[in-house]
Amino acid sequence: MLQELDFKKPEGLEAEFDRNTILDTASFLDADAIDATQIQRFLHRTPYARASFLETYQSNGVRAADAIARAARTYRLNPLVFLVYAQATQGLIGEANYPFPPERVEYVFRCGCLQGSNCLAELAGFDRQVDCLGRGFRVALDQMAANTVTDAGWGVDTTSTTLDNLKVTPTTEATAALYDHTPKVAEGSAGGTWLFWNLWNVYATGIDYAGPLGGATGGGWIGDPCASDASCGIGEGSTCATNYPDGLCTISCQGDCPSEPEQPQAFCADFKSSGGFCLPICNPGAPNCREGYKCVRLKRFGAISADDSETVCSVE
Repeated sequence: MLQELDFKKPEGLEAEFDRNTILDTASFLDADAIDATQIQRFLHRTPYARASFLETYQSNGVRAADAIARAARTYRLNPLVFLVYAQATQGLIGEANYPFPPERVEYVFRCGCLQGSNCLAELAGFDRQVDCLGRGFRVALDQMAANTVTDAGWGVDTTSTTLDNLKVTPTTEATAALYDHTPKVAEGSAGGTWLFWNLWNVYATGIDYAGPLGGATGGGWIGDPCASDASCGIGEGSTCATNYPDGLCTISCQGDCPSEPEQPQAFCADFKSSGGFCLPICNPGAPNCREGYKCVRLKRFGAISADDSETVCSVE
């Protein structure tokens, strides 16, 4: 199922495998890294110098590329995560033709499967399996945001033991989430986080992905989802408000907020005794706030007049 290339370190890659740091969180959460068109192009010419059958495959009326792009947007994860796992789990990216048995595709991530071929029909299809994988990672990230560790005990700076009896202390939320899903290292072979790390580098090279625009230590802008302060790249003092739905990247302010040409405008909202914090401006006539947020009017921090206000995405 797997290809020889899957076990070869990409030429020119200087980084060495570190089981405590599989991937930085900003890259893991870079949902806008590549779009459906780029995914389709990748499936047409994979790193194996041939097309994957997933280029033309559909399940439940949804193209594989569209299923990955949709799950990436829904769960705010890098589309590369799904491509890598499709190969690491069942070698689907490297398959030129629909493989046998069908379970390799229709239940690629074993979502809805108890044992053997005893699987739930309602979870059959690559699109549903991709959605299930994304939901699982988002649950793990949310558990860490709420409780520091996942239900299985994986978290940043928390030492746990893998199934191959290795001590691991994740340095990033992404690494902890990967171990929560795949609690095995298996360096140099299949079945663990080493293969994810190597395939990530192979595929990132093949698709010319060099990391999020905000850099590897942050990236989230004002209003973006986050799991920790490290997920936000607004500037010095960036904060992840984990008490907000799925986390909220923000930064304290005294009246004005940082601005970037490619990013939504923000407003310094007054949170009374808590001070001022930047929130993304929204249009009440056509709000585009994230799920769990609504477009509300708040006063500017430090303003004397109540007229100095703006509509922003918030939970209040």
